[in-house]
Amino acid sequence: MGKIPFALCGYSLPHVMGYLPTKDGQKVANPLDPLGLILAAKERNLVGAEFSLAALVPSFDGALIETAGSSEWGSVLEAHDMKIVADYGALLEYPAEHLIAYLKTAQEAGAKTVRAVLSHILCGDRRKFPGGWDAHREALAKRLQEVVPHAEALGVCLAVENHQDATSEDLLWLAEQVNYSPAFGVTLDTGNPLAVAEEPIAYTEAIASIIRHIHLKDYKVYRCTEGYRLVRCSAGQGAVPFPEMLAIVAQNGHEVLPAVEVAAQATRTIPVNEPDWWEHYPAGQKAKYEAVLPFLEKYALPSDIPYSSAWERGESSDVVAAEEWQVVNESVAYFASIA
Repeated sequence: MGKIPFALCGYSLPHVMGYLPTKDGQKVANPLDPLGLILAAKERNLVGAEFSLAALVPSFDGALIETAGSSEWGSVLEAHDMKIVADYGALLEYPAEHLIAYLKTAQEAGAKTVRAVLSHILCGDRRKFPGGWDAHREALAKRLQEVVPHAEALGVCLAVENHQDATSEDLLWLAEQVNYSPAFGVTLDTGNPLAVAEEPIAYTEAIASIIRHIHLKDYKVYRCTEGYRLVRCSAGQGAVPFPEMLAIVAQNGHEVLPAVEVAAQATRTIPVNEPDWWEHYPAGQKAKYEAVLPFLEKYALPSDIPYSSAWERGESSDVVAAEEWQVVNESVAYFASIA
């Protein structure tokens, strides 16, 4: 069998990689470093890996985790015949010069794509976002106008993710602010359209022309009083229509290296039944939600079905790590079956 044309994203293994302790604060004994991630991807017949090139990587609790940062990743990847997607983090976390330098590092490592996020919002919940989303969006546009010309000169695409914060309209607007530069694109997280109350296929169709990377993430969907919950699961076991979404992206004319990504350990609750959640979205977003309702009718599970992960149940480090590997392995097997 030939190689599976996908990469493995380090955030699929947050406890194993050392980014997330157990509920009682236990850290994994021997964290998997980027080289270990590369080898794990290779062992699973994948063609690449996605990870940060920095020596310090933000963990899920905001602390900085030391990793085996290296200036020789290009040589390491070449030796193993593996590709890379470089993860940056949040666009406005550091000054523009920091991101420009990172783009250069990524290009030297052989990355064609650098993934970044627009904010740290989760669950589409903009209510407590400092300064409001509209002002933040303007600041993002300004930052992109500063850095995208440098990415263009380097031949690298800066691909911003719909990290449970951005509507399809937001992403198209940002592309317009940089004149649809070939050095700007989107990392489509396949599970996250639901976090802003958009139907996944319609979301993919809307932004298809600017998709340059994909996080292949599945969710099971559960009904709840607030709206609905998004729960991590192995790919193919949830509600995300991968074949349809991948088929749309395959026609967009760009070379796209998708990455297998398992959702975060914590369940995400999307509070669409709370009226003030909608106050921070344009009026047209509710119309898009109409297309989600048949999706929920088809896929949403009753709220009384147990869904917690080993991490959420407070299990030991060994149990949490074993479950993370199990979900990764099942996801890789699913994508091998449809590749």
